[in-house]
Amino acid sequence: MKESKIVEVFIQVHDETYYQHFLPTLGKPFIEVLKMGKMIEDGIKTGRIVSFATLKVTTQAIQKGLGSVGGKKNEEDASAIIVGQQARERRLYHR
Repeated sequence: MKESKIVEVFIQVHDETYYQHFLPTLGKPFIEVLKMGKMIEDGIKTGRIVSFATLKVTTQAIQKGLGSVGGKKNEEDASAIIVGQQARERRLYHR
C-alpha cells in the first residue's frame, strides 16, 4: 500500500475532532501525520482543542435550558458539565 493511501485511511478512521485537524496533513509523510496526531491528542487532553463530543453535550444542555423558566440555572449546569468533562480529560491525561 502506498504511503499516501495509508495516510488517507489513517485520517478517515478518526473521529470528527481529529479529522478536521488532520486534513491539512494529506500528502505529508506518515510520520508527520503521526506527530500531528500526538499534538492533537495533547491539545484535547489539555483543553486547548474542544472535542466535538464535549461541544455537542454542552450545546444540547444549553438548548434544553433556553426554553425553561430557570434558564440561568441551566446555563450554570452547562458550564459545570464543560468544567467536569475537562477535568476528567485532564485526569486521563495524567495517568
